[in-house]
Amino acid sequence: MMRKALYAATAIALAFSPAASRAAEINQAGAQKLLDSLTYYLPKSVNDSGFLTVTPGSQRYELRMDFATLLKDVDPKVFTIEGLKPISYYLTPQDDGLWKAELNDRLDVSGSFNTEGKSSTFVYKIEKMTGDALFDPAVSFFRTSNTVYENIAITTQTGPEMVDIAIAKAAQDTRLENVVNGRGDLVGNFSVSGLSETINGPGQGGQVRIDAASMDGRVQMDKAGLAPMRDLVVFVLDLVKTGKKTLSVEESAKLKALIRANVPLVDNLVEDIHFRDVKVNASNMTFSAADIGYKIAFNGLKPDSRFEFEVNATDPSAPAGLLPPGTEAAMPKSLSFGMAMRDLNLEGVVTYLADHADFTKSEPLTPQQSDELGKIALPNGKMNFEFTNVAAKSDVYDIALSGSMQVEMTQSDKPNINVDIVARDFDKTVKFLQDNAATVPEFGQGAFMALMMKGFGREQPDGSILWNVKMGADGQVIINGQPMKM
Repeated sequence: MMRKALYAATAIALAFSPAASRAAEINQAGAQKLLDSLTYYLPKSVNDSGFLTVTPGSQRYELRMDFATLLKDVDPKVFTIEGLKPISYYLTPQDDGLWKAELNDRLDVSGSFNTEGKSSTFVYKIEKMTGDALFDPAVSFFRTSNTVYENIAITTQTGPEMVDIAIAKAAQDTRLENVVNGRGDLVGNFSVSGLSETINGPGQGGQVRIDAASMDGRVQMDKAGLAPMRDLVVFVLDLVKTGKKTLSVEESAKLKALIRANVPLVDNLVEDIHFRDVKVNASNMTFSAADIGYKIAFNGLKPDSRFEFEVNATDPSAPAGLLPPGTEAAMPKSLSFGMAMRDLNLEGVVTYLADHADFTKSEPLTPQQSDELGKIALPNGKMNFEFTNVAAKSDVYDIALSGSMQVEMTQSDKPNINVDIVARDFDKTVKFLQDNAATVPEFGQGAFMALMMKGFGREQPDGSILWNVKMGADGQVIINGQPMKM
């Protein structure tokens, strides 16, 4: 978010600036063109405040953002801030038409604000902010971008409630490659070290502290349609600036062409983030995990679009004494849950919108056409889900689930389910339940149920037990082909 805030102004300016075509002499005329481009979509009151200035130097331009000018008329009884100084970064045109952007600054502000009769205070500090990037006006995006923030500290307080956040270092690097016809492959890596958050509140909850030794993540976008998306955003911003509520016939045709140009938007998108060595202390109890992660994936606006989500944890632990003696082995070594929604005809939705919408009217689609969009998105009237990585493993159990689920829109409470459940070392699981039945009475009942379920299972060549479970909209359950009375 910080990087986006600091570089967004540069991106907009260079995207539309006539001066952004080829390295040229640094002069006042060039500075004015950059400023005009940058302020084009900003309100007149913001432009008149002097919030943004562009000054030519000997070899580069200085872009200066003075946020204090935007706050000069704010009632100090409502909002106050101290230490807010202008932020500058520097723009240098390159011989190949790219622009180099550089940042070297710091942040140290504090203040207060009042909302709904409550007074709050805040402190934001970043000891050092450094970054450099190469911006490509052809696609309005950075070919390379590297940013580092050091010693970040954030404190907010409202009454007795206080939140402290500290980060030793945060960094990101992004590169854009294989750019053809406004589309390219984008890869971004980011990391955080020394992350901690402390929440102090009144009552019995007391203090909650969350620590993570590090966080790392990766974002990949294959054949991302950067230029088509830019053109669509510019078109919409131009309409907003004019204040039009409906379009002319020519504008409607252009908008439809821009919508079509954004298909498939991206061929593949993956974001994968992991928090390492996580500790949560609350009510004098500490929970921890070696790794907590999540992942999302999307294959674009296509006839068979797919969206996938997954969360996982490795080596989670509970406070000493929380589990009954002898049952510690039940604590999982790893956990994961993944689900995908598939067979979405999102390309058909966009195509239908471009073919049938009348943007010269305040309501571009009729009610019947809006209903048709839903039918196109779900060709068979069903939402199709896939279980991709559902598993739990410990010293005494190893179980995994895979399969699918269909939900009809007209009968969302009656899904069709077809899943395979595989358990390894199942006899060890049963023995663990039996051995600890005296300590945990529920384990005795669990052992009985496990033995009964084993009778319905099918042993695999590797010794694991398989249960194929099917459930229809009528509620009937079938396990390995055998109907069950529920």
